[in-house]
Amino acid sequence: MHFTLEELGLVDADPEESFDNLTSLATELIGVPVAHISIADLEKDRIYYKSQVGHPPELVDLRQLPMGMTYCQHVYLTRAPVIVTDAYKHPLLIGTPALSPEQPLAYLGIPIEAPSGEVLGGLCMMQPDKRLWTDDEIARATKIAGCVSDVVRLKAAMLTSERLRREQQEFTYAISHDLKSPANTIGMILEEINEDRDKLCADNQILVDEGLETVARMGRHVEDVLTYSRTVGAKEDFAQVDLNTILNDVLRNLKADILATSAQIECDPLPTIYGLQNQLLMLFQNLIANAIKFQKPNTVPQVKVSVETQNGMHTIKVSDNGIGIRPEDQSQVFGLFSRLNLRETYGGTGIGLSLCKRVAENHQAAIMIESNGISGSTFALQFAEKVDG
Repeated sequence: MHFTLEELGLVDADPEESFDNLTSLATELIGVPVAHISIADLEKDRIYYKSQVGHPPELVDLRQLPMGMTYCQHVYLTRAPVIVTDAYKHPLLIGTPALSPEQPLAYLGIPIEAPSGEVLGGLCMMQPDKRLWTDDEIARATKIAGCVSDVVRLKAAMLTSERLRREQQEFTYAISHDLKSPANTIGMILEEINEDRDKLCADNQILVDEGLETVARMGRHVEDVLTYSRTVGAKEDFAQVDLNTILNDVLRNLKADILATSAQIECDPLPTIYGLQNQLLMLFQNLIANAIKFQKPNTVPQVKVSVETQNGMHTIKVSDNGIGIRPEDQSQVFGLFSRLNLRETYGGTGIGLSLCKRVAENHQAAIMIESNGISGSTFALQFAEKVDG
């Protein structure tokens, strides 16, 4: 994807530590009093200084010069390193308005690149006296310029990821709407037919019932896809989250299922972790809902939420006495729309555990399964006491 200089934050934007650190590193490793990261802005015919060390106060505030007044223009125009021992004798610089007794005589400029390979400007170093730049100094400068290009690539990758996230979310909403509309129409037609159920033969009654169940299942699929998209794609800030509050909310949300199955839920006191509240709610709600749903016939569901803390890690386990997951099937359960059981026996869309895995990844947490496929399952989550949000 292509991004403008403004979108990348390379012009008319606040200084950034990642760039400033590299500029400072250049002054130290190359041994020069002045260094900057210059960006060629053709639309405004200027060189913009994204980062600078050693500039006079008036240029520090201005952060830009007309392109024709700078040595840096030549790095952009030639797409190659510009190595100057004596500015008064260098053919590229003859006639440059900035060339005066007050201007530096020695200059070294190395191109920096966009992800596409396009030259954006340069990492430039200078000093007031003549200097014969050594091969080692040029090599060091080239490596630092490569690091600057890497920072630009990282910024572009983050913008690409955000743009794709938005596009995926918009696509999901659009396709879900397109699926819901015909499903709702079919459902309304079937409901009208069902109102005259007495006039239908037994076979047609079965067909209507199957049609209504199919429409309802389509609706659940669409809603689960929307929930998945909203949960994993939502913009939310990391904060301290009390997991006891999360569990209380989950139990309230699942109250009907708990009452219908007489499920017994036991919860240890849980820690407060650094995370995303809405995503953590969906994570634990899916795990506990599954523990209730996948019960053995004629068995009261028993669910235990426990925690162990050691070495800066919280291991939270959700255990049940359900049907279990065979070891050979455990690698499949986190796949989107993955189903290991007959729909007629255990309903659902196969999205829940995929969502759980995404939420765990967003929290830099591990999620594991412990089950022999006979006597229940345990889902173990390992959270650091603090993660980088």
